[in-house]
Amino acid sequence: MNAMEKRRLSEEVKLQMKALKRIQHWRAIALGISAVGVAAVYTGLFGETRNLLLGIPGIAAILAGLICAIVLNLGIRNGRRNVGKILDVLEQ
Repeated sequence: MNAMEKRRLSEEVKLQMKALKRIQHWRAIALGISAVGVAAVYTGLFGETRNLLLGIPGIAAILAGLICAIVLNLGIRNGRRNVGKILDVLEQ
């Protein structure tokens, strides 16, 4: 492997690590949306007065946030694995 290929691979690692940080940020946002959904469900369904107009969208927010977080977590895991493979190639 020549120096140009190594430089290209190291730049790819940097770009992928930057993308992984961005995906982690979006995962945190998705979990935040899910937490807001939990608060809405609790307030709407278990508060002093029951309010389905707050409980049902809260359930939808929980599900949407969790599904997004799961998909983003899968992307993070696969991205880390890919970065590891690139680093293994660079070490050889």
